[in-house]
Amino acid sequence: MSEPPAPEQASLSDPPQGWGELPQADQGAAWDQTVPGSAERMLRQVEADYEHRRRMDRIDVWFRAAGTATAAGGIAGFVWTAKYIVDHGAPAAGAGLLGTGVIAAFGALSVALARRQK
Repeated sequence: MSEPPAPEQASLSDPPQGWGELPQADQGAAWDQTVPGSAERMLRQVEADYEHRRRMDRIDVWFRAAGTATAAGGIAGFVWTAKYIVDHGAPAAGAGLLGTGVIAAFGALSVALARRQK
C-alpha cells in the first residue's frame, strides 16, 4: 500500500489558488524538471484566478449597486403609497402599510448582513 504524500509536498493535480501558494523557486525548478512546463502552467493558472477574482469583484459591486437602487425605489414606493392612502382618508391603513414596509425592509437587511458575515 502506498503512503499518502507529506503535507509539505504539493500535488501537481491541485494547482495553487493564489500568489502565496506558489512554490519556492527551487521547488518550482524541481517540478519543472519532473513535469516540463509545470511552473509556467502554475503561473498562468494563478494569473487566470486573479483575473477571475477581479472580474467577480466588479460584478459583485454592480449587483450591490443594483440592489441598493432597487431597495431605495421600493422604500420610496412604500412611503409614497402610504402617504397617498393617508391623504385620502385612511390613516390606519397608511400607517399599517408603512409599518409593514419598514419591518420587511429591516428583515431583508438583517438577512443580507447575516449572510455576508458567514
